[in-house]
Amino acid sequence: MNHQMLQRLKTTALAMIATVSAMTFTSCNDEITMESRFTFKGELIADYLVNNPDKFSNFTRILEKAKIGRDEQSLGSILKSLSTYGSYTCFAPVNEALDSFLMQQYRLHEYEGEKTGITSPYIEDLSDSMALEIAKNHIIEEGWKTIDVNEGAFPSSTMNGRAIKLKPVPDSNGRIQLQLNNNTSIIIEQDIEKENGYVQVVDRVLSPSSKYISELVNEQEEFSIFYDAILLTGLDSLLSTYIIDPDYDPYMEHKADLYSEATNEPLPKSKVQRYTLLIEPNTLFHNKGIKNIDDLIEFAKKWYGDTHADNYKSKENALYKFVAYHIIDRRLFYEANNGPGGFIMEGYEHENFSSKLNLNTDNFDTQEYYETMMPYTMIKVTKPYTNPELSNEIVLNYAQEKGTVCKIPGMEEHINVIVEDADVTMAKYSDTLTEYENDALNGTIYTIDRILIYNEEEMAGNILNERIRIDVSALFPELTNNDVRWDRRIVGGEGTTPTTVTYIPSFGKDQFCKDFRARTEYTEVFYLRPHETWGGTYANFQGDELIVEGNFDFEYRIPNVPEGTYELRFGYPQGYARGVSQFYVDGKVAGIPVDMYWYADGTTQSKLIGWFSDEGLTEEEIRDKDKAMRNHGYMKGPASIILEDGADGRISMRAGKQPLRKIIGTYYLNKREEGHWLRFKNISDGDDKQFDQDYLEIVPTTVINNSQKPEDIN
Repeated sequence: MNHQMLQRLKTTALAMIATVSAMTFTSCNDEITMESRFTFKGELIADYLVNNPDKFSNFTRILEKAKIGRDEQSLGSILKSLSTYGSYTCFAPVNEALDSFLMQQYRLHEYEGEKTGITSPYIEDLSDSMALEIAKNHIIEEGWKTIDVNEGAFPSSTMNGRAIKLKPVPDSNGRIQLQLNNNTSIIIEQDIEKENGYVQVVDRVLSPSSKYISELVNEQEEFSIFYDAILLTGLDSLLSTYIIDPDYDPYMEHKADLYSEATNEPLPKSKVQRYTLLIEPNTLFHNKGIKNIDDLIEFAKKWYGDTHADNYKSKENALYKFVAYHIIDRRLFYEANNGPGGFIMEGYEHENFSSKLNLNTDNFDTQEYYETMMPYTMIKVTKPYTNPELSNEIVLNYAQEKGTVCKIPGMEEHINVIVEDADVTMAKYSDTLTEYENDALNGTIYTIDRILIYNEEEMAGNILNERIRIDVSALFPELTNNDVRWDRRIVGGEGTTPTTVTYIPSFGKDQFCKDFRARTEYTEVFYLRPHETWGGTYANFQGDELIVEGNFDFEYRIPNVPEGTYELRFGYPQGYARGVSQFYVDGKVAGIPVDMYWYADGTTQSKLIGWFSDEGLTEEEIRDKDKAMRNHGYMKGPASIILEDGADGRISMRAGKQPLRKIIGTYYLNKREEGHWLRFKNISDGDDKQFDQDYLEIVPTTVINNSQKPEDIN
């Protein structure tokens, strides 16, 4: 079944079975406090479960045993959470489902020696920790109806940080039913609306795999050649990484509050590492003459050389490079579905706020750029909307000119690589896959339809010979891996101001992102989830913001690109809270200080930098004025980023005075072990200034200096 047919099936099915009801997008944290309680007029999720013991008595007992909270004083059950302020999605397994699950897990433990954690088939013997594990797998801290899920995973992860995927499929009678997580469960009653969210009744317990990526690969004979390569290179150790800071405390005391929110912003809920692994199945290898691991080693040498040929665990070894380039440093879902994180971020819609982040897909492709575990390399991900043949696909290292141009002989077979989702993988390799599961504890697995190769010359001269625009929040995999980026929770109880902000510790031993570091303790960093753009004077590339406050001084690493000369540009929205900042590149001052304050009357800053309106101007006049503005070190915002739909058409960043691009300068970026770093320091008076960063552009000078194909305004 191709993607278009699958999409039509899912959309039609969901429309048929969904009920129409209102949603309240709120949540609460793990601490149960009286402040977060309030009186409901209708039935709560907890009440509904308790009032239906014939269906849910087993589940309610587990929810009662599942305790959450920071300490004894705040400890409370998840059942109590479901009777408090907030909005939840509760996947409630019926009694028979839990009886069957416990017996199955007990038998695996007793007779097959598996460490299931369940040593008895009776709920009263279930440990509190296992009860908590089961309960958290069934609760999303935000209310969702099935109609909200147009493709793939629910937009929010469970309390355990795991995704729940939905797929409409026909039953034996041809009736559409909603299947969860690759046939582990069916929703038998959907969208039961309660005062604080929705109940989805399921016929089987949701039990996502607790295995690591390398273990899931090992289970499939179809992946045996690639698995042999993983073992030889020692990358099975990397792919078994999960908890990176066992002492991380999501409740640690902090006094940082974003001044515009005036609430106690929560910290990230976890500090774990996840990956995305791209795999060529044996069938693909065989079709290319690669019959075993020895053949793959020789193939890798042809592209990566024979340095350290006998040491497969060396980062200079050809096989190591081959495998490492197939590993992306974060978990990505096939479809973003407005969160929790996809290969491509195409838009964000929320009842209370929305980002119209939409490239005009009639004319533009969408791209994202990610570093891989092969040192100094990047992979480009594209939804090529302008190419009718590939417009519904996720394509790796998509070439210029609609995928037709290739620079290096032989590379034409290793670019325009299509990522295959679980449905496609099952359809293509069903004879050799056994209950294919692609979601591991620490990441996700996808098959691909071509052999993926990194070639520096091809990347520099073709694939990445373009304006590389990266949302600043996407620079730090920790924000994606720990459900911070694009998280849709709203935290706050009755009597408080709900916040969509997460505090990101960045100084000293508490530094959360390895490539983002505060140089002083007076630097406070906040992530703002996507919110309304433009009308509220917000103009953001992907709807979200990374705000820094205080008498700040911080820096972050520029992502790795092919060695060469690049113009660095910094995209940002001016604002009333902004101050003056000094930029640095690799420790050296980069130009004069940048005034980021929003002069709404347009009489000062806008005139100083040469801002102008395109309205009424000819194309030649616009080009001349753009050149003049560049001479001042600035550019208008991109025309391809749509902020809102106005009465006279779609309004883009280019139309506004607030969103600007500051040209930092031209720099030679080479391969350095420590990387290349951007630094930003407050030089305004006072210690309450704010710095807003939106996106980073890394543009090869070959693009800027190409007179035959001048850089566009998008």
